[in-house]
Amino acid sequence: MTTSHRIPPAPSAPPQPAQTTPPVPVPQAGGPAPRAAASDAVVLTHDLTKTFGRRTVVEGLNLVVPRGAVYGFLGPNGSGKSTTMKMLLGLLAPTRGRISVLGRPFSPTTRAEIMSRTGSMIENPPGYSHLTGAENMRIAAKMQGLSDQQISRALALVRLTEHKDRLVRTYSLGMKQRLGIALALARQPELLILDEPTNGLDPAGIEEVRRLLVELSGEGVTVMVSSHLLDEIDRMASTLGILSGGRLVFQGTRAELMERSVPDVLVVTPTPQAVLSPQVLSGLVPAQAPGASGQPSGPALVPQGVRIPGMSKEAVAELINRLVTAGVELHEVRREAQSLEDVFMDLTGRGGVL
Repeated sequence: MTTSHRIPPAPSAPPQPAQTTPPVPVPQAGGPAPRAAASDAVVLTHDLTKTFGRRTVVEGLNLVVPRGAVYGFLGPNGSGKSTTMKMLLGLLAPTRGRISVLGRPFSPTTRAEIMSRTGSMIENPPGYSHLTGAENMRIAAKMQGLSDQQISRALALVRLTEHKDRLVRTYSLGMKQRLGIALALARQPELLILDEPTNGLDPAGIEEVRRLLVELSGEGVTVMVSSHLLDEIDRMASTLGILSGGRLVFQGTRAELMERSVPDVLVVTPTPQAVLSPQVLSGLVPAQAPGASGQPSGPALVPQGVRIPGMSKEAVAELINRLVTAGVELHEVRREAQSLEDVFMDLTGRGGVL
């Protein structure tokens, strides 16, 4: 399962109707947004919000999913990822906000057209367990007006051709996931929305799905894929959207995420108490600087000296100047190495916005 897919050529699809409705402008308020232009976006939302009774599950989302991207939709379990995807597919009605998909404002009158160009798998893989994989695919083909060639192509893409005549109840969870992806791919969608598609897969299966989604993106398919596993998304996504507590706390590329984070500063000194002097730190450290655990904290003693969170470049320079002026012995001042996981945990742990 380590070899790369070679995507079979797609059968010709009927021409799509001309799109005359301009896309919704890129939203700017209510959440961070990347620099992608509206003309390059396949999914746009403005102030997308969903409440159940008094509980707000998703609040003020301004999503921008660039055309041809693998958009990694990240967040802890319960952060609102599945609810958001259901709203994008018309399975849930937003409490407020606007949605544009494939250049069309999403509404009851446009939903059928948009869905004919969209493939999806939300939460649990679909399929009738008492039927074979092939029989499930034929049902989907009949409902969607698909050809046998399209069904065969979808099964080949997820490597289920040799298992298509087995009953679905005999499939492993990983095979059921692959059948769900095949059902989503059968109509040759322009947009593919997958909720936790690698659930239940072994490492080789995860790698295979990852390669498939990247290759589909290379073929021009826009992929929006959710997960609570950072490493899984980091290895395939070109754009990240991070949810925490129903709010979009970051949206952009991996490089932008790393650039906008502020690693802790480590001051290596044999006299750490001198660094902690209020006269030295006055005006340099944010009152609620985020610590490594993601919770608000301040300067802390460590074996090498003192760790200080949330300091800007200018503040570090001023700190060094004050310490030298005060005659404090310094062995080293450096930024702590920070992984993408550190940044992700910091963001989702404190629920703040970068």
